Amino acid sequence: MENNPKAFAQKVVYKGKMTSYQLYGNAGLKQHVVYEKDEFNTYQNFLYKRVLFGLTVYSEDELSKMHWDKKKRVQKVHSRAQQVLNLWKQELTNKWTADLLNTLFHHSQFAKDYAEKFACETDPDYISNLEFKSLGIDKKEIVDKLIQEKVLPNNFYELKNA
Repeated sequence: MENNPKAFAQKVVYKGKMTSYQLYGNAGLKQHVVYEKDEFNTYQNFLYKRVLFGLTVYSEDELSKMHWDKKKRVQKVHSRAQQVLNLWKQELTNKWTADLLNTLFHHSQFAKDYAEKFACETDPDYISNLEFKSLGIDKKEIVDKLIQEKVLPNNFYELKNA
């Protein structure tokens, strides 16, 4: 160990080129986080999250005060949204797979048969674990799909903060 009084006061002693960086960070650059902003207001975000996450958006206190019928309605809408989004993910995945097979194996009869017979097939019992980001789907596209399927209201984009 060095004869540095600061080194003995620390629980971890850093040595080498990165000593000052590990202790004090990169003081030359501003350190801040840039959060992604979306076009939706707080009420629209609340409705979106309630549709996607169901009753988990509410605190225990809010749930205890909530009427059982409202709980049932929120859970029903949440289940419907999950079903719609799951089938949509399957459709996009199957279409992507069919396009990939047709591109790579354009002379293959199997690729052509797959595209004709199975590209539009979905299984409601299969749960797709793919993330929206990996499918190239953003929040606005999800909202548009939920409006199209009548899970979110048609006037969703016109809703203002309550």
